[in-house]
Amino acid sequence: MVLLYDFTADLIFHFLIMMMIPFIHKISSHQGDRWKTSAPLFSGLFLALFLTMTFPVEIAGGQFFDLKFIPVFVAYFYINPVAGFLTIFVLISFKGFFSPGDIWIALVNYTFISLLFFYASKFYKKCTFRQKLSIAVLFYLPITITRYVILLQKDIKEDAPYLLLFSAVSIVTLSMIIYLIEMNLLQEKMMQKLRDAEKINAISQLAASIAHEIRNPMTTVRGFLQMLKNEKNLTADQKSFIKVSLEELDRTNHIISDFLSLARPETPGASKVSLSGVLLEAADFMRPYGLMTKVEIRTSIFEGIFIMGNPNEMKQLFINVMKNSIEAMPDGGILEVKAFKRNIAAEIQIKDEGVGMSKEKLQMLGQPYYSTKTKGTGLGLMISFDIISRLKGKYLIESTQNKGTNFTISLPLYYSSEEVRLPPFENRSEGQRINES
Repeated sequence: MVLLYDFTADLIFHFLIMMMIPFIHKISSHQGDRWKTSAPLFSGLFLALFLTMTFPVEIAGGQFFDLKFIPVFVAYFYINPVAGFLTIFVLISFKGFFSPGDIWIALVNYTFISLLFFYASKFYKKCTFRQKLSIAVLFYLPITITRYVILLQKDIKEDAPYLLLFSAVSIVTLSMIIYLIEMNLLQEKMMQKLRDAEKINAISQLAASIAHEIRNPMTTVRGFLQMLKNEKNLTADQKSFIKVSLEELDRTNHIISDFLSLARPETPGASKVSLSGVLLEAADFMRPYGLMTKVEIRTSIFEGIFIMGNPNEMKQLFINVMKNSIEAMPDGGILEVKAFKRNIAAEIQIKDEGVGMSKEKLQMLGQPYYSTKTKGTGLGLMISFDIISRLKGKYLIESTQNKGTNFTISLPLYYSSEEVRLPPFENRSEGQRINES
């Protein structure tokens, strides 16, 4: 029989060994560089593996168990499969050194485990926290069952409670490690978003401080060019040069306006707004711009759609998206603008027949200074995404090269305290359809 005191001391010792894994992950995650993050964690896993195998927990006479499963699990799912293979190689090497007779059993077991881990690692990162815990427990249960069968075969059932306690502590330890690592990763993502926000805020402040200084001389230059344009003695080339200069000044002024939109503080007042009306106004506003490139804007907007927000911001959002869609159709086409209720949200679809985008370009959208247009800054979409976020909405962009892009925006509907919420089903027909063209 194993003394309970010694058994408990061994469990605490192994628990502390494994707790250095999330501690090392926490320290190394601040390095930024992937190699600098992985190398210390990899070394920590080797150390934990060595210690848990060197000082195993005695369950019954001649039966020793350890927590070597945990370093292997962390290597596979929190570094990469290559690190997992290397960890198993080291594990088998240790096993051959400490107990050569069991090396073939370990080789067969962990070869099978490595294959399971390899396939599971492909979707593990996409899982929720609870799903990750379930995967970990699911993988560990066969190990517990195998150990229990060994005890039965050796006819030492009286020590089964020790094995169950050891297995429970093992699962709790693994769960805590997953939780702490996930919290480390979440905190690092939040810190990165904060750093990005600080950069954008710096750009915004810089834009706000220099915008007026730039606009003043621009206004003067534009005024003189406008006067020169009306001169009678100008050659055709000179008129062309002046026209191009005026266009470039207008484009520069538009870029400055985008910068100022980023620098402008969030609108404090939000009220009940007719989404149907704002979207219709934006479509009417963009029709002349579309006609310049033979783009026809067709609308299918249901009335009676209300949300909480600022009408000016909403109009800017829709104009930005429509403008991008029109410019994606240099040879003309049809731009469809739809709005309807879906469950408890307003859904807006803006679909074009333009050049479309690849998956790589889609992932880059909304980043500062990235644009699919040769003369774009990327700030228009960046502002649009920011407005959607402030409206507590969501967006989805679906695009196929040479076939077009579908921009879907979902915004929460407005309900007054007296109104009863609609049952959760899709409703595209409530209310009258207005301005279908």
